[in-house]
Amino acid sequence: MGRYRDQRITVRLTEDEKEILYRQMKRAGNRNVSDFIMTAACTHRSTVVNTSPILEIKGEVSRIGNNVNQIAKVANTTHSIFADDVEKLKGELNAVRGLVEKAFGMCVEGRRMDIGIHENSADKDEYPLAAGV
Repeated sequence: MGRYRDQRITVRLTEDEKEILYRQMKRAGNRNVSDFIMTAACTHRSTVVNTSPILEIKGEVSRIGNNVNQIAKVANTTHSIFADDVEKLKGELNAVRGLVEKAFGMCVEGRRMDIGIHENSADKDEYPLAAGV
């Protein structure tokens, strides 16, 4: 029993992209573009990456850099560094260390998500986590 598809998606391609698409379709052994795209979409495994911890780290490092520049300016002007400034930098560096450990932990845990439709997940409403990193 065949499937009835009543939805259409239009994609615009350059001439080169179209040639690549048809070449890949033929290599994959698909009869037509529709079958090729459906096979690719339904069996492709994608990785979803949460970049928010990295953006937090970037912001923290930027703030620390600004503080270091301010302290260096005062040190160059007064020829001394205040203990409070050093302690403040230590605290900021510890905050960044915590963010880096959090981001690393997310990578190690394998925050990969399977967003394709596969035989083992076609009947499920959720997307299972992919095995491994």
